[in-house]
Amino acid sequence: MRCCASPTTSTAADPAATPARDTARDVMNAILFREILKPLVQGLGPVAEIALGSVTDDLFVRRPRR
Repeated sequence: MRCCASPTTSTAADPAATPARDTARDVMNAILFREILKPLVQGLGPVAEIALGSVTDDLFVRRPRR
């Protein structure tokens, strides 16, 4: 984008690329959250691991319904 009165060129973020970047960031945050809590959950058994996965997905990956 170029302003008619300025010799500098500025760029704007592509709106179509933003959702993909946000989704990738959310997935990475979910993975990091799971890995941080994994030692705590391992002692509680498989049900706790499933619960942690569900909570993590709800917090980071799935979008709230409007």
